[in-house]
Parts: sequence; structure tokens; C-alpha cells
Amino acid sequence: MLLQQKYLELAGHKVTVAAPASRFGRKSVPGQIIYPSIALTPNREYNACLNLTGALRQIAAEIDAMGEPVDVVHVQADWWGALLGVTYATRHNLPLVNTLHTNLIIGVNKVVGIVGARFLFWLHSELFGRLVSGRAWQGSVNGWRYLRQICSRSAVVIAPSGHFARLVREMAVAADPVVIPTGVDDVALHGLFDGRQPAGPGAPVQFAWSGRFSHEKRMMEFLQAFALADVPAQVQIFGGGPLEKQARAFITEKGLTDRVTIVGRVAHDEMLRRLAASHALVQTSVGFETQGMTVYEAGVVGTPAILCDWNIADDLPDDSYWRVDGQSVEALAAAIRVAHADILAGRSKQIDLRGQMYQSQLYKRSIEIYERAISGFRG
Repeated sequence: MLLQQKYLELAGHKVTVAAPASRFGRKSVPGQIIYPSIALTPNREYNACLNLTGALRQIAAEIDAMGEPVDVVHVQADWWGALLGVTYATRHNLPLVNTLHTNLIIGVNKVVGIVGARFLFWLHSELFGRLVSGRAWQGSVNGWRYLRQICSRSAVVIAPSGHFARLVREMAVAADPVVIPTGVDDVALHGLFDGRQPAGPGAPVQFAWSGRFSHEKRMMEFLQAFALADVPAQVQIFGGGPLEKQARAFITEKGLTDRVTIVGRVAHDEMLRRLAASHALVQTSVGFETQGMTVYEAGVVGTPAILCDWNIADDLPDDSYWRVDGQSVEALAAAIRVAHADILAGRSKQIDLRGQMYQSQLYKRSIEIYERAISGFRG
């Protein structure tokens, strides 16, 4: 969102981002409105806004204080932020654009379980009915119905990939979603693509894994597969999350400390640099990703991926990745061995996604969508 804000403002537009307070101590800066939230999970990775009415008043007051009219509201959230954005647009009679970043139905089940997921869907569906539609006791435990509610008055619905856009259509959330991927900052890419180095004598194959250390990302399955593959490669793991302690214990137990390094969280520019220095990214989640952002970021700097999720493969150029034949640890281990051999033999897959991922180009499509939403809005 901040990258979109940066490029839109470079083009002369005014963008205000409203977001919840977080465990990272996010403070309000010009162009941002930070509303109160509390931790929803023990690790504080998921937050909740319990006082939606108060947050709405805060957002409205801060926007009014800026002294400039709002032309369009763009919701890039699923839960509390989505309710706030849709309610604000409705009450202020503004055109609305929605971006569906997350496969909400799979993700929430993994985080809080089936019962918790149904409660959250019912709660947010009920709140939507009360805040937006003015009807109480209309909530539903169906996640797709909730997403239909959130997108029901949107002029445009955006999906970050072709495969997720197809799912959005199939589930009747939006009839004609527009595909716009999450982009990368052109400036951060300078020189990375052309500076890549091949593997060879004295330069072992370097694999990268990036994501939340969680069950839906299948981090432990990756570590198990790498141990089973038993190839003399190096692995750097980026991110953080609840499985970190378990992952470190597994690495020590299997004697992988000389080959596997948990780097943790790094800045986006540093992430791109590290991806460019890797020979392959290993993508392990299945059915969870709406785009597969790390796969695209790797592709922008010329690093191909080993893909467990065939949906992501459908949106990539042919012969630009290694596809894992099945969801088992053994299948992933076999793919790691094949990729390792190909890279050492100079037969690595080739990928270049720079043309479709530069934010300097993607923001122009956003402007076209905003103009379409505004011109077609009847109030």
C-alpha cells in the first residue's frame, strides 16, 4: 500500500492510508491515519479494532482536518479495515474500489480453526449488516458470502493474479475482477537482474525460502524435504512467525546448521538483493496464495522458483520454474534434487518479470481504475 501511495503521489495525487496500530510501534506520519487496535493472537501478528465507531470518527475527523475532498475509497483489507473502508465510503457517498489480497477462507481456518473462522465470518458479516445495510441479525458464517458483502457496492474489484480472479468469479464475489499484481519498487531493482552469479566450483547452489513461519506456508515440510533431498546447497530462510522455535530445533536435530540459516525479517530492498543472490526460491504453500508475491519478486530479479502451488505456475511463463509433482515431502525433495542438478549443470530455468511488475507502470492502471470508478458513480 505504501508503495502504491509513493508512486501515486509522485504523479501528483493525494493519498491517505488508514491502518491499525501494530506491535511494530507504527506511528502516524503525514499521509497516514493510525487507529487503535489490540492483539488478536498471542504472538500479536493479527490485530483487531474493537471500537469501529470510534475509529470511523477518528478517520473522518482527520480527513476533514486535511481540508481536501475525497474522490474515491480503495479498500485493501479483509476484516476490520474492510468494514471501516466500506462504511466510510457508504456514509460519505463515495465510489469504492476493493482489492482482494488474501484467500481469506483458507487463511483464517489455518490461523484460528474452523470454529474460530466461522465466528469471525459471522461477526464481520453481522457488523457489515449493522454498519452498512442497517439490518441486524443478518450475519453469515459463510466466508464467501461475507466477501460478497464487502464487495457488494464496489465499482471495481481487483485481484492480484489470474488464478485468484477466476476463484473470485467462481464464488460470485465479483463478476469481472481486474487483475493487477502487487508490484515492486523500480529503484530497489537497479542492477540486481544483471548482477546475478551462476553456481559452480566454490559457489554452492543457494536456495531461498521466504514467508510467515506458519502451518499454511508449510515451512516445516520444506525443512523436512531439504533434509531428505540431501544436496550440498545453502539455504537462507526469511520471515518470522510461530514455528520459528520448532524450525530451529529441527535444523539442529538434523545437523543442518552449516547449510540452513534463518535470517529473519529484512527490509524489502535487502530481500530483493538476497533473492537476486539466490539460484532458486522454494515456494511451499498450496492453495493459500492469491498471487505468490515472493515468487514474483524473485522473478523480477531473475531467480526462478520451485513451485508447490500449481495455481501460481499457471500465471508464469512456460519453462520458468520447476513444478513439484504432488504435495508430499518426498515430491518436494525430488524437485529440490532436480533443480540443484539443473543449476549446477547450467540448465537453470529462466525468468524475467520486470516488465509486468514495475510499480512505475502498475500505478497507471490504478489511476485508470479510480477514474472509471469515479466517472461511473451515481451516488
